[in-house]
Amino acid sequence: MRRPILRRPWFWLLVLFVALIGAAVWNHRFGVPEDFDHMEAQYKYGSIGADHPLAQAPLPYWMWKVLPDLFPPGQVVPRQMGPRNGRPGFAAFGLVSETAPERPHGWVAGEPAFERPIGFSRRRVFGMDFVGLNCAFCHLGTLRPTADAPQFVVLGGTGQGVDIEQYFLFLFSALTAPDFTADKVMPAIDRELVRQNAELGWVQRAIYRYLVIPLLPSYLRHMEKDKFDFISANNPGRFPQFGPGRVDTWGLYKRVFVDPPAPDDISGTVDFTSLWNQKARTGMRMHWDGNTDVLVERNVVSALSIVGRRIGYLDFERLTRVTDWIEGLLPPRYEDHAPADLRGKGLPAVDATLALRGAGLFEQHCARCHAPQGDRLGRVEPIDGLGTDAERIAEFTPALAASLNRLGTDQWKLRNFRLQNGYVNNLLDGIWLRAPYLHNGSVPTLHDLLNVPAERPKRFCRGSDEYDWQKLGYVSAMATDDPTASYIQACPRSYTYDTGERGNSHGGHLYGTELSADEKTALLEFMKTL
Repeated sequence: MRRPILRRPWFWLLVLFVALIGAAVWNHRFGVPEDFDHMEAQYKYGSIGADHPLAQAPLPYWMWKVLPDLFPPGQVVPRQMGPRNGRPGFAAFGLVSETAPERPHGWVAGEPAFERPIGFSRRRVFGMDFVGLNCAFCHLGTLRPTADAPQFVVLGGTGQGVDIEQYFLFLFSALTAPDFTADKVMPAIDRELVRQNAELGWVQRAIYRYLVIPLLPSYLRHMEKDKFDFISANNPGRFPQFGPGRVDTWGLYKRVFVDPPAPDDISGTVDFTSLWNQKARTGMRMHWDGNTDVLVERNVVSALSIVGRRIGYLDFERLTRVTDWIEGLLPPRYEDHAPADLRGKGLPAVDATLALRGAGLFEQHCARCHAPQGDRLGRVEPIDGLGTDAERIAEFTPALAASLNRLGTDQWKLRNFRLQNGYVNNLLDGIWLRAPYLHNGSVPTLHDLLNVPAERPKRFCRGSDEYDWQKLGYVSAMATDDPTASYIQACPRSYTYDTGERGNSHGGHLYGTELSADEKTALLEFMKTL
């Protein structure tokens, strides 16, 4: 004889779960996200709303923390798409963990540190901890002066080593694996609790064991199929891999915000942009194709990619703190990071005489589009004359623009997104550390960008943070230049960028390619000073 439903443990767990969600709906700003006493830490670890349990994809902290240990990324992600850098845990995706994590405001000695890489925030909801992505996940550069030098972190940088696609493929693979079970996950959580000197109450344990872990696989399968099909390993029509430092900007938006949901059949993958010195860009067109000229709207729409359809859970107050901070964030200076012995003992990192000559060449060949006083700065350069890959422009459709311009809350509204037919002429501040170049990251160094397309690398390795001080970019040489070599053979520990793939063309932007070798050297010397 079947037991009455009121006597079944799972029923009362379900009631408890529904009660918690009901309380959340009643007060959608519930929960306490971590805040930090200075903006550098807030940028790295503060919330923008993606850690809210009713946002698109927050994850319970303790389960998320042990995932890479239970399901090594290099093993669960399909081999041809998975990480190859040999690093453990979340570092496999190029994420950075600090040896001395920042402590949140009000932290008391002896409390758990809630260790996580830069780019993840934490929110506590009725005693349960969740993590979500923030701006620093994508916009955090790294730099090593030499292969064996310590890594330097660049806040607001281009995220050239972070592979967001691999991270999500890992989540889809790990959280839908046959052995993703409470019997496997809970002992790992217990070990992590001991390590961090933390505890998990019986209610949270029950939620983890009987609700979160059993229900997540179905939710993830649904999300992968309906929202992330453009990267799904199970989709034979998926786009070429992004590679580190890149993302298909609008694929998810077309699935989430366009009604009815639209497929994304255009590979408009672009590089992450730097976020520094935003005040100097006031009134200029933003995003690579200049589809808005309002900084707040640009930041809000970026946050919506991880907050999702329930736009009210975007933490606008905390996002505004980031917006205000990046207005004054300055780019790193070349002279502060160049090795002391680069030009010989006693010599400066930049040759002032050569840079002065380069300044004249910059004024002649580059200033109209890229200098603060340039009459074409901040405008959209028509693609017909520019000649670079046009896929990114085509991906931003009229239906998407209209859908975005209908979004808003009582705190913010999107109203200024427009279709364009080219790419923005932008300031070149910190250009020495914004490699690879062009909107799709198809040219590895500034030296290569001053060559005609036929002389630019057709394939190169992406993902290194070791700097190439001669060519001004990151080290990108392949292990072999054999055109028949597989991607893994060409770049065994990183991503192979192939300019022959759709959306990856390295053509166009011929400005400066007609200069002599000596003139190019002088121009590059000047660009070190920007």
